[in-house]
Amino acid sequence: MVAAVALAGLQALFCLLPGLNGLGLGLAGGSVVAFVVGGLYLVLSAAAVLGSVRLYRGLDGRLLTLAAVALVVVWSVNLVLAVVLAGTVDVLSVLLLGLAVGVVVLTRKPEVRTWAA
Repeated sequence: MVAAVALAGLQALFCLLPGLNGLGLGLAGGSVVAFVVGGLYLVLSAAAVLGSVRLYRGLDGRLLTLAAVALVVVWSVNLVLAVVLAGTVDVLSVLLLGLAVGVVVLTRKPEVRTWAA
């Protein structure tokens, strides 16, 4: 359970950075798309933090699992876009995808589900 919370904290940090960047680009450059994408990253960051706090307190683990599954999708899309558009494998996307998969696997363990029940 503690490992899932720690990995979720890292995920939240790595969602916060592009979220703030997207909001900054959206406000400074007037790009609505960058603003919306930045906002979505911030929502995922907040969901990871709130979900990890709820899991740590033993209240519920579903929010963290849902946020981690959403992050698996986001990092997978980032990885596919890096391969298709740039022709290279983005190492950061691979690492973040591994973190997100780790959170999903850890939150699905029976001990963690019992803790959060």
